[in-house]
Amino acid sequence: MGGAPERDDDRRPLRLVVPPSSGSRLPGIEGARAVAAGSVLVYHCWLFGSPDGTSPRLGPLTGVMPHLAVGVILFFSLSGFLLYRPFAAAVLRAAPGPGIGGYLRNRALRILPAYWVILLLSGVVLQVALLREDTPGLQLGSLAREPDTMVKNVLLVQSYDRNTLLTGIGPAWSLVIEVAFYLALPALALLAMTLARPATSRLGRRRAALAPAAAILLLGLGAKAVTNLVAGSSSGWEADWPSVLARSFPANADLFAFGMALAVLHTEVRDGAVTLPRWWRAGALAAAGATALAAVWIVPEGMGLGVAKYDVLMAVSCSLLLAVVVLPDPGPSRRRRLLWLLDTRPLVVVGLVSYSLFLWHEPLVYWLREHGLTRPGAGGFVVNLVVLAAGAGALAALTYRFVERPAMARKRGATGPRRPRNSRSARVAGTGQPSGQRREHRGQLPRQSGVQPPIERPEHTPGHGQPQ
Repeated sequence: MGGAPERDDDRRPLRLVVPPSSGSRLPGIEGARAVAAGSVLVYHCWLFGSPDGTSPRLGPLTGVMPHLAVGVILFFSLSGFLLYRPFAAAVLRAAPGPGIGGYLRNRALRILPAYWVILLLSGVVLQVALLREDTPGLQLGSLAREPDTMVKNVLLVQSYDRNTLLTGIGPAWSLVIEVAFYLALPALALLAMTLARPATSRLGRRRAALAPAAAILLLGLGAKAVTNLVAGSSSGWEADWPSVLARSFPANADLFAFGMALAVLHTEVRDGAVTLPRWWRAGALAAAGATALAAVWIVPEGMGLGVAKYDVLMAVSCSLLLAVVVLPDPGPSRRRRLLWLLDTRPLVVVGLVSYSLFLWHEPLVYWLREHGLTRPGAGGFVVNLVVLAAGAGALAALTYRFVERPAMARKRGATGPRRPRNSRSARVAGTGQPSGQRREHRGQLPRQSGVQPPIERPEHTPGHGQPQ
């Protein structure tokens, strides 16, 4: 989730290092993560923060609040874009793909340590885990009382059993979907590599690179249709099998597809294979706004995330907005203003800790409420939000500093193939030119035969996808 932090001595005082945009991260990505995590935090504070458990009336803003949960879909779009980007670049440039073993190891180090620590502290120490305890509804309690639920949450498989669906850390249901996408991505990349092998042109490789996005788009839409057929009166958030299907990766796979397609377009634009018209950015912003408004219009008041048509339209809108952030400019535009905002230090810092913030905030609002530390009404919501943001932000910063960063320091570079050790081969590999002495490493996706990879332009290494 975070960018590449400066590797200072761990004995130094706590600090969050903000890497420059010219370094190892794409400009605007950390800010986008901050917006996604912040919107979900505000929504859950409004939904769960009142002492009596009812959501306060906020005047005209009341109808807006349910749509802040769209931050989850933005996380899915970010993951699709960031994680597929190195695979898409390998297909388009006819180059060896990233090492699968390193990719999976990096994903585990990025996701599991912080998740396990927060699950233990919130579910056992603070005793504010969500439990079913043989009832259809959810109650707060200690995970230690339900070992079966604890094991399933530790393994991130709680969403596959109706008796443990949505238990543990509430927002972690989306993390279960993210992990399934992580595991599916190498197979999807292999599909693209296989389809690209006989291709003799850039257009053929582009079609191959887009095939995985098309595949999971069809998977998601098909699973959504099946879910709709079997759902009956289920809302998709209950202890029943239709809800298990609704919260599964197949039924949400399409939400990653548009980010994956953007990864292909991003590489094509950077390589000069596709030229965007000067007006495309204004068109993308207009389309994103229109799509979001259409999504809001089709759902009943008070509903949003979890409604199939809504989710798909919001995924399109989020990916269009992400395109405005990440695609290079064909000419002068307002992108610099948007990037300046997303790259301001506060947003970048929040983006760096956004994964821990995403996991900490809901257990903390439950703990505050159960200890009588929240206030009712519109004024109380503002107070609750300030207290929750400060508390969850502090816990997220500590988790990032003492759990996430040490784990990320053990990661291997899996965004591309390893460089050969001798200087001549390293120079050849750096330009993307073929070398007769170069060998593909074990676990690395193969080079496509019959084509010569183009010279690669300098490019930021991708960031790490979120759960979201």
